[in-house]
Amino acid sequence: MMKLLSDDTVRQFIVDGCISLEPDVDDEIHATIDRRLRRYIATESHLGNNVVSRIPIIWDVLRCSVIRGAITSLLGPNYYVHPHRAIHTSTPVEDKTANYPPDFNGPPMGKGSRAGSGWHQDAQSPLSRPRYHTPKFLIGFYFPHETPELMGPTRFQAGSYLYSETVAPSGVVLNDCIAAGTFLLLHFDTVHAGWPNRTETSRHMLKFIFTRTDSPQITWDHRERDWQMPTKYFAERDLSPAWQFNWNWMRDVPHESQDDAKVADLNSTDQEKRIAAIYGRYSSSDIATLIDRILGLRGQGRENRRLAVVDKQTIARDNVHRDDRRWNERAIVFDDAAYALAASDPQIAEDVVPLLASDDPWIVMNALFVLGELGPRASHCVPFVRKLLSHPLQQVVRTAVDALTNIGSNLESALDPLHDLIRRNNTDWLEPQVMRGWHGQDQVRLNIAFCLLSAINFDNDVEKIERILVDALKDSNGYVAAVAVEALTRIGTTNAQAHVIGYLQDRRWDESITIRRPF
Repeated sequence: MMKLLSDDTVRQFIVDGCISLEPDVDDEIHATIDRRLRRYIATESHLGNNVVSRIPIIWDVLRCSVIRGAITSLLGPNYYVHPHRAIHTSTPVEDKTANYPPDFNGPPMGKGSRAGSGWHQDAQSPLSRPRYHTPKFLIGFYFPHETPELMGPTRFQAGSYLYSETVAPSGVVLNDCIAAGTFLLLHFDTVHAGWPNRTETSRHMLKFIFTRTDSPQITWDHRERDWQMPTKYFAERDLSPAWQFNWNWMRDVPHESQDDAKVADLNSTDQEKRIAAIYGRYSSSDIATLIDRILGLRGQGRENRRLAVVDKQTIARDNVHRDDRRWNERAIVFDDAAYALAASDPQIAEDVVPLLASDDPWIVMNALFVLGELGPRASHCVPFVRKLLSHPLQQVVRTAVDALTNIGSNLESALDPLHDLIRRNNTDWLEPQVMRGWHGQDQVRLNIAFCLLSAINFDNDVEKIERILVDALKDSNGYVAAVAVEALTRIGTTNAQAHVIGYLQDRRWDESITIRRPF
């Protein structure tokens, strides 16, 4: 039986963007994971996304009633464990006498560390997707061994998931000691950072991503209807308009702000002002002003990335500018007017759909984001979104697929174009977007796989979805196939199960194989 979160703990998550959990498993499981992790990293490889396949006992932690209950409470019962995993290793620093304040940005880390000490919001892996204020993606940080402050536990800034950028630190949480087995569950966009390891032993922490696949509904131990501050929290900035919005969004009830919004504060670098502007009360004339703000983005070329230059050579990496709202391959923050439109009125879709006809891609992408944020309430707009699946820019197509994912229902007219995108190579989308080699077509297809994983929760043509997913299994990108396996497993027909079993049989992993015993 799952241990669901209480109202107070959900409110703490909404305010801080992080809660700490103690998995209800035997302590020996954490010790076993720690031993195997250290041995395999030393003798085999860094493991990366294959860490759970190499150490499958980790699933005992991920599937225990405390962790499943917490994730179910925040993402719903149909959440998915994303195929991206990472091992964050902090090696001992040379100067163990150095000391820094908890909010210090970028203290030196030990040689070979795989944990960044600069304050940052995570990028989507492998390529970017929008930043959402609502809980659609979570990060799990699992510490299999005790991690005192001297060993460098991960820091985070409470409430920071709502920021448009990393700003002056506030609400910094740096634990004195994290007990073995601790599982931190964060909103995906929470600002966090590593911390120097001043011991003699390397620190290992495992990172997981969890994704929502259906519309919000009350899935925790809900007893109190009205929003109130939690009994315990660390956030210092007052972002209460967004906190109240999230509380209502998670309960699937309309948001009704009591305070008039100040349009002039949208896109402000003052995070309190911009949040109040996004989630304030808008009149009908204000809605027209928000639409005009989106239209005013025309001709600025924000659909194009700013690329980094190293040794006078442009490379496949973003040159990030503070408060520069444009396409990038980390995570996209759309104009605040788009967030405000999505929060202002459930019937806003009719005002937004005309923006899809713009010849400016950034205007189109902002409009798509709004429709996606409306969820199933925008299901009648699917035919307009579907037309953009044939757009020449992969950025627009990716955003359109994300919108369809969040809308969820009435996707019948979009299924054939999605299938075509799975089967057809687009040579214009094959240029690497990041140093690891991922290109736009990879992400288009991954977004489609996620879209279909969500679509099976709604009244869509499951037989047609199944056929698309079977073809997705053939994709050379492991993420695409992994999501397709999950979706086919959930569909559960004899045909779907046969394809899943065949795919997994061909890739069976023998965990008893080692360097010393290769057969």
